[in-house]
Formats: sequence, C-alpha cells, structure tokens
Amino acid sequence: MERNQAATVPLSVCMPVYNEEEAVALAVEDVQRDVLDRVAGAELVVVNDGSRDGTGKILDGLGAGDARIRVIHQQNRGHGGALMAALDAARGDYVLLVDSDRQIPLSDFSAAWAHVQAGRAGVFGVRRRRHDPALRLYLSAFVRQAIGLLFAVRILDANVPYKLLRREIWTDAQRCIPTGTLAPSLFLAIFAKRRRYDIVEVDVVHKERDTGEVSIRRLKLLKFCARGFRQMLAFRRCLSHVR
Repeated sequence: MERNQAATVPLSVCMPVYNEEEAVALAVEDVQRDVLDRVAGAELVVVNDGSRDGTGKILDGLGAGDARIRVIHQQNRGHGGALMAALDAARGDYVLLVDSDRQIPLSDFSAAWAHVQAGRAGVFGVRRRRHDPALRLYLSAFVRQAIGLLFAVRILDANVPYKLLRREIWTDAQRCIPTGTLAPSLFLAIFAKRRRYDIVEVDVVHKERDTGEVSIRRLKLLKFCARGFRQMLAFRRCLSHVR
C-alpha cells in the first residue's frame, strides 16, 4: 500500500478488526458518537484483517451508510499488519489508535482531544486496572522493564490500544517500523518518547471483553513475544542510526 502523504482531515481513527461480528457495529457506533460527532471532518479507517465471520459484510453496510467511515479489506496479516494498513491510509493531522473489542470506552475522548488542541503532541492511555489474563499482565510488566533498559524511556502502558498523536510522528517513525512488525503501536510509543515529543499519559478505563475472539493465546503468545523482542532489538539498532 502506498504511503498516504496528504493530511486532508483533522483526525483519523485507526481501528483493526478481526472476527468481531458480534461487537463491530457497536464499536463503530462508539467511534461515531464519541469521536466523529465531536470532531468535524474526522474519519474512521477500519481494516478488516481477513475476518472469517460476517465482520466484513457488516462493515461494508456501515460504510455505505456513513461517508466518514472508510473500510479496507485485506488478507490476514495480524493485528500489527492491520494497524499499519490503517495508519498508512489515514489522512488526518492526528491519528487515534483504538481496538474494536470495546474494552476501552471512548466517552472521555473530548479530554484527550483538548490536550492536543492545546499543543500537546499526543495522549497515551494508561490501564491502571486491566481485565486480562495473568500471563498477559506479566508479559506487559516485562516489556515495560525492557523498554526502560533498552531505550532509557519510561512508558506506563506502552502497548495500550488508546493513543492519540500527530500523524507526523508515525511518518517519522515508520522508517524503523517495517512491514511485518508485530507491535507497531508499542514501537510508535517508544519513538515518540525517545524523540521527546510532548506526550501526556492519562488513565483510561479497561473493561472485560464481552465478545469477539482473542487471537493470541498461551504458547502462541510466548512465541509472539519472543519474536517481538527480536524486532525490538532491531528497532533499537535502527533508532541509533536515524536522526
């Protein structure tokens, strides 16, 4: 996919989706009500990452009914690949990274938007209380420590699926975030902190998952993290050469 060069809207919401037919309509409705209706000219870029259920059909119907919704279909590339596709297609001066599982409500988005309108470069959510399996919590703690050691930055919740930031940060960072990166959101957060962008971290609510499919479990999750750690080392090497 070609990199999107023109910033023609104030905000692009970037949402990867995989097998969420039970909740995707509600997730889109949340974005419409809490974000698009509050930011004139904003868009939702939703990437259907090869869903095997009715997600794609539902999204096409939603897109046909609201010109602010842009639906992209692709073969399954995983969450990271879907998020990167959404970021590449985004046209906003700012991008908001969210997931489709509705675990983080968007009702407080106006406060985050006020931060960037006041001049901050970005807002990162922090899940103080997470409703995730213990293994995921332990791995998140390990990642937080690894980021501190490898990059000398402190990020309270680096891979949180709630980040609002200038799109130019993504265009600057993507030279070190190649296709196939498993956790581009995490690397984007590291890049923003390393480059000393003015980022504020705010608490967000994290709810239990009601519907949908958790695509990474147990042994697969451990393998995912091992591969992700190797990519983190490569990312560190790239950052050391890019100015």
